[in-house]
Amino acid sequence: MLNHTFGPYAAIDRLGRKLPLPEKVGTLRENRYVGMFYFINLTWKKGMRPLKDNSKIWRETPEAFMDVSHPVWETDGCYWGEPLFGYYEHGDEWVIRRHAMMLTMADVDFILFDTTNLTMHRENALKVMKIFNEYQQAGWNVPKFAFYTNSEPGKRAQEIYENVYKAEMYPDVWFRPNGKPLLVGRPEFCSDEVKAFFDIRLTQWPTEHIKKEGALPWMAFERPQFVFVNKDGENEAMSVSPAQHPQIKFGDSAFHGETQNRGRSFHHAFHTDKNDAAPGAVDWGYNIAEQWEHAIENDPRMIFVTGWNEWVAGPFKRPENKERPVTFIDTASQEYSRDLEPMRGGHFDNYYIQLIDYIRRYKGCTPWPQENSLATIDIDGGFDQWRQVGPAYRGFPFFEIARNHTGMDGRQYVNESGRHVFDEMKVAHDGENIYFYAKCFDKINSYNFTPWLLLFLKVTKAGCDPLDHPSWAGYHYLINHELLDGRNSLVYENLGGWRWKSTSVAPIRYEGKEFHAAVPRAALGLTGVDQFQIEFKWADNIAETEDVDDFYLNGCSAPYGRLNFVYRAGE
Repeated sequence: MLNHTFGPYAAIDRLGRKLPLPEKVGTLRENRYVGMFYFINLTWKKGMRPLKDNSKIWRETPEAFMDVSHPVWETDGCYWGEPLFGYYEHGDEWVIRRHAMMLTMADVDFILFDTTNLTMHRENALKVMKIFNEYQQAGWNVPKFAFYTNSEPGKRAQEIYENVYKAEMYPDVWFRPNGKPLLVGRPEFCSDEVKAFFDIRLTQWPTEHIKKEGALPWMAFERPQFVFVNKDGENEAMSVSPAQHPQIKFGDSAFHGETQNRGRSFHHAFHTDKNDAAPGAVDWGYNIAEQWEHAIENDPRMIFVTGWNEWVAGPFKRPENKERPVTFIDTASQEYSRDLEPMRGGHFDNYYIQLIDYIRRYKGCTPWPQENSLATIDIDGGFDQWRQVGPAYRGFPFFEIARNHTGMDGRQYVNESGRHVFDEMKVAHDGENIYFYAKCFDKINSYNFTPWLLLFLKVTKAGCDPLDHPSWAGYHYLINHELLDGRNSLVYENLGGWRWKSTSVAPIRYEGKEFHAAVPRAALGLTGVDQFQIEFKWADNIAETEDVDDFYLNGCSAPYGRLNFVYRAGE
């Protein structure tokens, strides 16, 4: 599969935390799985009342949390905050495609759909599986799927079996670590047909008696988390989550002073097991970091993360409770919520980068590839010069598919910015230049003064700290920000923030689907340097908002989002 052919991605988050690389965490271990709880219940229907945002309600009308009759509660649910992709419904194809890329790049192995209530959400489940399967068929090893059941467990398991498995819907993305497709449920309520077909793990609710053997927990209220074993007594499964609500109602802590629940900033190091009160503590993920550390120490076969994209809960009204009349159960505020998907503002993508970090600490990461990149490329020559250069860095397809979907706030979300979609990229070097190559899935259009085949570079030399050089989002140089003509591009050096100064010229050539450029070593401070590393990202038709979220929201980037490819020389 394409995932592990070009080495690990690199990144540094807004807090300055770098992703570990193979030298620190080793290469991928076999028989270790990371799962993600994934939610598919949000569907916009005609006549619905638009969903609200608790963060805005708390900021603008905090008195509403003491008044069950307040008009803000005339809604069918509340987000705890705004997702990066807006108040989307779970069937939004454009969003699902970005989830597929993000979770694949994170090396998540499996997804468990939340079907613990009174429906399997058939339409959304099949849509998500269909879209992930498209990436699987394109050569990517995507997370595989299974279902987590609880209410009406026999009926739900039968419904899932008949609509997905018996119907043979997308079998290439079924999760089957032991051969049979996995299902989390209660076998005593299941038909013989279901029990024979599935590898059934026991549903483990955090409020019920611990089953110890054969269970797969979605949340642990105890601390540290319990280790569940298999029939051979081996450590099999543990849960990790960014926040926990043993008092049951997250809203009581978010809005009414309850202290029994543990927020995102909870950790042992702060005042004997309390939330860290320091400004910005919620951005660091202290709580889930402690849970990851405990899980890694016990090294189970599976670590299950709750969760990715829950976001919404309904207001729970208790007019008889004069002190806490309006509350929420599963999610309430930034502090008291458990989504790892990036949010707009706030902690942004910190929890996503932290997820990748701990997945690597648990099971290792992609090894460095074999390189064949010492070459001189004639920019005026043909692109077949690149055939023997390796590795080939790969980008995801389907960025050109536009967004046009109604959100849960009633708004129509539209994004048609996908244009040049990067397929294959390479790097080579000789004593004079660093050469860059990109191949798109379709023909490259001429430069038209919009962000066109941008190439961002972070350069690290042996013995030098890249932080000593001014940068934007860690990038020191930018190519193709402006073309002199159809054969030459300006090389820009960063001056701090989104300020750039042209310092050199790079010859370029493009034809059909392919592009290449020769960037002088001198322009990158690499004259006579034998050992260096370049993190790089291609981006096209981004909005140039001067914010990293542009790489998630607009145009096409390779790799997607904050992550970078890594090219090493002389290692």
